[in-house]
Amino acid sequence: MNTPISSIPELVASHQWLVVAGFALSALFGFWALRYRRLYLSARAESTDTRETIDTLSEGVYKSSLNGRQITANQALVKLNGYESEDEMLASVGDIAAEWYVDPTRRDDFRAILERDGVVKDFVSEIYRHKTRERIWITESARLVRDKRTGKPLHYEGSVREITEAVERLRLEEQFRKLMREVPGALFQYSMKPDRSITMTYLSPGYERVTGIPVAEAMENPDAFIDCVPEEDRDAYRKSLGDAWGRQSAWEIEHRFVTRKGEHKWLRVSATPEFRGSEVIWHGYMSDISQRKKSDLEVEKLAYYDMLTELPNRRLFFERMASAIERCRAENKRGALLFVDLDNFKTLNDTQGHDIGDLYLVEVAKRLNSCVGDEGMVARIGGDEFVALISRSAEDEATVARQAITIANRINSVMRQRFELGEISYRASASVGLVIFDGQEAKADEILKRADIAMYEAKAAGRDSLAIFDPASLNKASERYRLLADLRATIARSGHQLELHFQPLVDAHRQIKSAEALLRWNHPEFGTILPDRFVPLADQFGLACELAMIVFEKGIATLADWANDEQLAGIRLAINASARAFTNERFVPELMELLKGHNVPGNLLTIEITEHVAGQSEQVILRRMRELKALGIRLSLDDFGAGNSSLNYLKRLPFDEVKIDGSFVADIEAAETDRALVQTILGMTRTLGLTAVAEQVETASQEKFLRDNGCESYQGWHYAKAMPGAEFEAHVRKNAPRHAVALAKLG
Repeated sequence: MNTPISSIPELVASHQWLVVAGFALSALFGFWALRYRRLYLSARAESTDTRETIDTLSEGVYKSSLNGRQITANQALVKLNGYESEDEMLASVGDIAAEWYVDPTRRDDFRAILERDGVVKDFVSEIYRHKTRERIWITESARLVRDKRTGKPLHYEGSVREITEAVERLRLEEQFRKLMREVPGALFQYSMKPDRSITMTYLSPGYERVTGIPVAEAMENPDAFIDCVPEEDRDAYRKSLGDAWGRQSAWEIEHRFVTRKGEHKWLRVSATPEFRGSEVIWHGYMSDISQRKKSDLEVEKLAYYDMLTELPNRRLFFERMASAIERCRAENKRGALLFVDLDNFKTLNDTQGHDIGDLYLVEVAKRLNSCVGDEGMVARIGGDEFVALISRSAEDEATVARQAITIANRINSVMRQRFELGEISYRASASVGLVIFDGQEAKADEILKRADIAMYEAKAAGRDSLAIFDPASLNKASERYRLLADLRATIARSGHQLELHFQPLVDAHRQIKSAEALLRWNHPEFGTILPDRFVPLADQFGLACELAMIVFEKGIATLADWANDEQLAGIRLAINASARAFTNERFVPELMELLKGHNVPGNLLTIEITEHVAGQSEQVILRRMRELKALGIRLSLDDFGAGNSSLNYLKRLPFDEVKIDGSFVADIEAAETDRALVQTILGMTRTLGLTAVAEQVETASQEKFLRDNGCESYQGWHYAKAMPGAEFEAHVRKNAPRHAVALAKLG
């Protein structure tokens, strides 16, 4: 179509306007694009800064999907779980309920609260540090994030803080059981300006329970707390807080606190600083540690004293001993140390129980203190081991020794007296070792060792006695431990070096009726060793039961051999049983196995026990005796008359035989009191229907006196010495054509 010439200017003007409008629109669009780009970059930078801030928080922060799968985690949470990076942690965590919470049901509790309230605060749980599986405690808070338009739940965000230290502290104070319901301490947050003025921003409800100050009042008046800190402690309290601020580090303090009601407490405060310019925000936890402090003070006190007896313990003894040595060195004086060991304490513990053993130890402590008094210090340094350090020293050794011996004799005397332990009446004794020392000894433990060696000399001498340290005893001690090692070895090899010797026993017509067999150790280096050298070692070091069963096995095997000889068949054998062997629960079952294994009837066996054995728990002894008599075994009371309660034993316990102690027989020719005592014993045994055996008969006149007074059996060198098995058998064939009873004894 042709345009009229007159319209051309109008068209040109129209096109120019369109060009101008296009340029304007382009400029406006570019401006908008630049503006939105700046907004986008600013938002992204702000997001990055937020992420970096979150990563620097000391608390763990996370975002999780509604089903519990973690979407993001800051560095604190990553480290809390033991990982190096967020990616590593997110890739490793699968099922939070099973993998994170120690109690998987805690996850359900958490979700229930979140779904109900939309928020969870201070949710305390025990969890696993995910990577290392270490168990820790945390407090967790979270909120449910919803779509702002629809209100539909999208995800939830939360924070986690480890509170293991607080929980462990509460555990020590026996308050941790309340943790699942309510943290017993107080959480707090306050800001502090450079002028040290305080503004409280948060206090948990536990604050009032800990301090007695209402939360509302404390929020308004922060000085209400410091007013309850004792005035003499306030400077230290403020200095501690100031030092933590100056170091820009965590603050921890334990301090005294007096409530408005006058109740004295100990509080522990720990807080972490958050620096905001010149202002510091303290996030902390406060707990009542009064019970723990009380326990600490008690522990500190008991560090130097025995809890059971309240005597000084080993630690305090060595400190006092070192001081005594130094004093002797400085003043050129001497002191004394007594080592007291309770005889047969283990047997009391084993048969009566530790409660009775503890009662006994307490009574022993009282008696030892009464013996020593102001003259020294008594300490308990072991289970049944006590020492008495004599502090009244003198320059000459004789004076110190005389004082110490007097005290030791008191100890031996009071330890022989009966102990009334609840319903149990117990008679005991102690072995005491004495050493005199001066300032030349450098070490307290060396002096203690010497007193210990002397004590063992007292035990080896028969117990219930005192021995003074002799330097020659050091060699004896070395020999004793050598013998102990060799004894262990021979017992391990079924007693291959142990042998029974037999001493004949005759009746009123001088016919061999029985024999007592004595244990001998044929040592390859020391030759024949008598029981008084090694049986105490076995008893002291826990070998008594094993040694006794070896002797029973050898004795019962001997009975089995005699059964194959017409002149020896039917001879009975009696074996002495120690307290530890007799009270052992395995004693009767093992004995039954030996008798059955060798096809030996029980009525060929007699078991001897001493008054010491009979003096153990009467219920245990009576039960054991009835078990043995049910097997046909005879029971004999050895060394009758040597103790204090023999008649009571005979009345209460089912013995078949009594052996009159040889010390009375030895003096019946010269001592009228011994003659009267032996006559009384013989009359008593007849009345009770028991067999009487006299030991250590050495003269014809002794034999005549005993026979005239009704004694039935005799034993001693007047008839024959102890002999090895083959020699004894030959002696029986030569002198005793009739079958006899053999009596085997440890001793």
